[in-house]
Amino acid sequence: MVFLYMFDIGRNDDMYKKLFEPVRIGTLEVKNRFVMPAMNSHYADAEHHFTEQALNYYGERAIGGFGLQITEFLCVSEEGLAYPMQAAIYSDIFIPTLSGLTERVHRNGACIFAQLHHAGRMQGRGSTNLMAVGASNIPDRANPISVHELTTEEVRSVIQKFINAAVRAQKSGFDGVEVHGAHGYLLAQFLSKGVNKRTDCYGGSITNRARIVCEIIAGIKNVCGKDFPVVIRTSGDEGYDGGNRIEDAVAQSILFENAGADAIHVSHGVAIHSYYSGSGFNIENVRKVKAAVSVPVIGVGRMNDPTLMLSVVKTGSMDLVALGRESVCDSHLPNKIKEGRLNEILTCTGCMQRCLYPNSFEEGFGISCMINPLSGKEHVWEIREAEKKKKICIIGAGPAGLQAAWILAKRGHEVTVYEKEKTAGGQYRLAAVPPMKQELAKTISTYLTFCEKYGAKVFYGVNADRAFLETQDFDELILACGGLPIIPKIEGIGEDHVYFANEILSFNPLLRDQKVVILGAGLVGIETAEVLAGYGNEVTVMDMLDKAAPMAPARPRENLLNRLNNLKVRFMMNSKVLGIKSNGIEYEQGGEIKQLSNYDSIVLAFGSKANTMLYETLEKNKNIHRIGDALEASDAKKAIYEATKLALNL
Repeated sequence: MVFLYMFDIGRNDDMYKKLFEPVRIGTLEVKNRFVMPAMNSHYADAEHHFTEQALNYYGERAIGGFGLQITEFLCVSEEGLAYPMQAAIYSDIFIPTLSGLTERVHRNGACIFAQLHHAGRMQGRGSTNLMAVGASNIPDRANPISVHELTTEEVRSVIQKFINAAVRAQKSGFDGVEVHGAHGYLLAQFLSKGVNKRTDCYGGSITNRARIVCEIIAGIKNVCGKDFPVVIRTSGDEGYDGGNRIEDAVAQSILFENAGADAIHVSHGVAIHSYYSGSGFNIENVRKVKAAVSVPVIGVGRMNDPTLMLSVVKTGSMDLVALGRESVCDSHLPNKIKEGRLNEILTCTGCMQRCLYPNSFEEGFGISCMINPLSGKEHVWEIREAEKKKKICIIGAGPAGLQAAWILAKRGHEVTVYEKEKTAGGQYRLAAVPPMKQELAKTISTYLTFCEKYGAKVFYGVNADRAFLETQDFDELILACGGLPIIPKIEGIGEDHVYFANEILSFNPLLRDQKVVILGAGLVGIETAEVLAGYGNEVTVMDMLDKAAPMAPARPRENLLNRLNNLKVRFMMNSKVLGIKSNGIEYEQGGEIKQLSNYDSIVLAFGSKANTMLYETLEKNKNIHRIGDALEASDAKKAIYEATKLALNL
């Protein structure tokens, strides 16, 4: 007889207690090791004041258990704006709204620091009519605008602006300030040997390049008092040839501590990393700074797993753990860890689908999350008990169906989900197959945890056709049955050596050591190319488009294309497929018909279309709802959003 014992790790209350020990930053005691770092919420207005939604957003993360919050970047001088609607602190007129923010966060049980920032040569287009300034007049390659090199006297004026901003922060009720010296902004430009080409006392050696930051720290301490905490955020590695490396950051951190810094916050030159950077990628850099200073060190870098967070604190790699996009994804992560609800944690996948690009199909504007659209809509979208409880049937256990299911069940409805496959996830589960995207699978397991918690029933292996549905008793029917692959009318498309991308991602069949052509250079097509190349296949991707995956988020797309280049995946763009032959492709390129021969297998990745097959067999009435690809072929972001909105209002 075999006994299976499932150990509930999340109920081991003592295991994570280290994360909830208080820590001091200067004279300030922070109740735990969880930090919400600075991220642009896009919840400031055109006059650079925080909006009421900003207060709701920050306030919810205080309720959720984050011991310390650091505001998004607050500009200390108008020419230093990085974004047209960036929040600011360069005038006393901002004190009232900043005070409203600190009051809300304090009321909800957390400490909050103001991040003091100047964009320098990273000045945002349309932000101001003033000229950009910098440590040198070298423009940023990604932002090639004219830059005025600050004179020595002008540098001292900038230092004073940071000090004045700290005074305003203190008057506004902030518990301390963080001086932003990372991510390529003005102070990072001074710190960097790749940008700072000065010959005065603010350039040259490691010590001189750090001088501006040290003088800001000392100046704030002098004016605001020794008991007012000052943190410096620095890039452990700037991430480009010629820029600072960890050795520079360690040396400069020693100087920051000597100048009076109460903590060092070690980030990376690239502020936001996609899933192509592994979880905890910055730990070693943080560890090296921690070994060199005696003040607390805050570490950041895709820290999206509770046990990973615990490990870096227990090993002394860092004192506090900064959870950027993870705090967007799950505002109550600390409380869930403390209460042993690990399976309920919504894990940031690094997709950048919604947090980095706030202007989308949604109503309103501001930061949110693909897998948690409730994020950023605090006090706007709320899960309330339904006035009239209903029996609701959902077809499809993909992300949209499961998201709708658990929210509806939490509201008190009787919810049943039917899935034709033997497991949940649908195409979203297949999206977790390519290398570095494995964390997408966690989304499905979390949704299933919520379904179980709130009583939504999920049945697998059920073909829910019209005949089946006529045997069921329900008040509302939600179709979340996903999409169908597009199959264009191309000669030879039904040949035995032609496969769909989803078949390849399901490893049915497994193609190895073959020459493969993928037709379609959308995101699914090129991710399938990555998987195939990993099994020794020689892969060519063909499309009528002029560039691959044009709709994909910019940073993950760049990362993926770099990986495909290293894997020697070949692209043939501006090419129209005319026919599929027994060993290749006939196509048109530049008005000329050509042949691509000696290929073993062809993979179709032409995209998806709405799956309306079930809907078309049903009698149309107001009690039938379609979400996701059952309504219109799109992406998971839109599907989960539609599911959430429907579930909140049904």
